[in-house]
Amino acid sequence: MAKVLFLQRDGYESFGVMYLAAALAARGHGADVLVESQEKASFYDKARALRPDVVAFSLMTGLEGWAAQAASRVKAVWNGPVVAGGPHATFFPEFVAEPGLDAVCRGEAEDALPEFVDALAGGGDGARVPGFWVKAASGLAKNDLYPLRADLDSLPLPDRGFYRRRYPELVEGGGVEVLAARGCPFSCSFCYNHVLRRLYAGKGRYVRRHGHDRLLEEIARERRERPGGVRYVGFVDDLFIQDRDWLEGFLARYRAEIGLPFTCAVRANLVDAELVRELAASGCKVVSFGLESGDERLRNEVLGKKISEEQILRTAELLSAHGIRFSTFNMFNLPGETLALAEKTLALNLRLGPANHPWSGLLQPYRGTRVFDHIVERGLASGEAMQAGLFHQAVLRQPDTEALTAFNACFYWMVRLPRWRRPLFWLARHGGGLAERFFGLAASLHRYVRLMEPLEGGNPWLSALRLGWRRLQAYL
Repeated sequence: MAKVLFLQRDGYESFGVMYLAAALAARGHGADVLVESQEKASFYDKARALRPDVVAFSLMTGLEGWAAQAASRVKAVWNGPVVAGGPHATFFPEFVAEPGLDAVCRGEAEDALPEFVDALAGGGDGARVPGFWVKAASGLAKNDLYPLRADLDSLPLPDRGFYRRRYPELVEGGGVEVLAARGCPFSCSFCYNHVLRRLYAGKGRYVRRHGHDRLLEEIARERRERPGGVRYVGFVDDLFIQDRDWLEGFLARYRAEIGLPFTCAVRANLVDAELVRELAASGCKVVSFGLESGDERLRNEVLGKKISEEQILRTAELLSAHGIRFSTFNMFNLPGETLALAEKTLALNLRLGPANHPWSGLLQPYRGTRVFDHIVERGLASGEAMQAGLFHQAVLRQPDTEALTAFNACFYWMVRLPRWRRPLFWLARHGGGLAERFFGLAASLHRYVRLMEPLEGGNPWLSALRLGWRRLQAYL
């Protein structure tokens, strides 16, 4: 038996890590986690004191700088293997060159990571395990991805006690997140789905879905075991509604066997009156969908959404008519975007009505995506100059980038308080980074509360303030 210690910067339950902890346990290995925001100054001392056999990171792009530094600090006091996985390692396997890393894992890791740990426990270096790039004695070993697990129901249930055993304070609120399916069939230019499909070509069906029995069992078990119970369910699939036959059967059983309010993601060109009636009747209270840009050329030609303004308006109308709150996703600083085009995004969101509580961010053109290639091919920026990070950081530099950054910072409030949009924008633009961060934090809190009200019941401000305090600590 080996023990894998996952290191994490921010305080939240990582869905992927809970799946990996369960997969390791199924092979006889143990797993633990340390969160830097919770441990603060004792983070590295505790990592060493736990004496793990393997240290692991599961990373989104934007956290790779922190992970590289953390890996080097761990290596300075502990000589075991350090590995990284998650989206960043999948799309940027050259991250393995960082001095503190010994290997990276690409793609889904429920099979690959336990096999790698098996190899290490047996005295090997894991250099032949599918999915891994490994710094071996003979040089860098580069293995192809592990084939996709065809039957998602054959995976162990995620270890939902993984975080609450060490950090019960992170498991607050009454919601449980559930992944009903993996993969998205669409090819938006800013997303990695088309890249993943290419990486997995010939390695199994890309879009897969859990069976009704397995999914309902997962929800029911967490409802029994979660301290304080479960008050709502969040289906975190890229697109919950893509298989209508599966959905119809599942919702019928969900109403009868679970009966809790839930959230999900939809796509405006797949929404119709019958679907919204069925969602509402089954307890759907909050929905999210991508709007991205109010300019049709940017939305459909540059971003590849293939969704019309009429479909967006119709979706909002149907959701509002059935009492379902929703959150649109919006992006700014798109290639060729001006402040005037950003105003079209604001105008379209305003037309969606008071049920809309939008999210917004600045475009992160990830290497390998079509929007990245679009920018490079048109000479808007060099590939080396675009280092994508988090959504409040501008990557592409354009004439209106500073104005678009300020516009993004106060966008939520301009939608919610349209009469104040001009002074809000002026404050964001002239108040510097502190004003932008204030607007962002305040928007996160308000948006959270308004979207949680129909799910949590009562007053969700307490959990919102805890969430806000954690985010404020991250800002500081």
